[in-house]
Parts: sequence; C-alpha cells; structure tokens
Amino acid sequence: MPSSALCPLPCPQVQATELWITYHQTSRAHKQVTAQVIDVSDAARLFDLEDILDHVFEQGFVDPKWRSVVWWEDCTTVRVKACATVQDLLARGAGATPETALRLIIGV
Repeated sequence: MPSSALCPLPCPQVQATELWITYHQTSRAHKQVTAQVIDVSDAARLFDLEDILDHVFEQGFVDPKWRSVVWWEDCTTVRVKACATVQDLLARGAGATPETALRLIIGV
C-alpha cells in the first residue's frame, strides 16, 4: 500500500513526540490487543523501530524471551522494517494516532 494512504491529509512537518503501538500475540489472536503510547521526544535514544523494540523489552512491556519472534506491521498489516525511523513513520501518519498504531506482532 502506498505511504500516502497512511496519511490522507497533508502531514505537518512538526516533530511528533508520541508513537502509538499495539501488541498482538499470535497465540491469542482472539483476545483484545493492548495499546500503548510511547514518548519519542528523545529522538537520539528512540530513533528507529529497533530502538523502540529495545525500549519495550527494557521496560518489561514484553518478555525478552520473545525477541526472536517479533516483527512490526503498520495498521494495514504491511510489515515495517525495524530500521524505519520513528519520525519518518510519524510523518506518514503511521503510529501517530490510536487508529494508525504500529503493530508489534509477537509470534510463536
């Protein structure tokens, strides 16, 4: 899906400070997902999705034993590379609101 579909209106060139993510466990597909907003104002520390993933594990939001079986998707279920920068994603509208939250998929 083209990136313009993520942000149908012109996106302001303001540095966003919040990233919305949801957690999806494949073994619990029928359960309600957990949503979380992460403060990304420290762009040097939380630069890309790999940094966000480190933060999620360091803070204990997800058990580190799942590290090898996680991946990112946008709200349309298209995989997103971990090297994608947070500000680029937010500029496209991905993760900017609860409705466009990035999905952290926890596989088996």
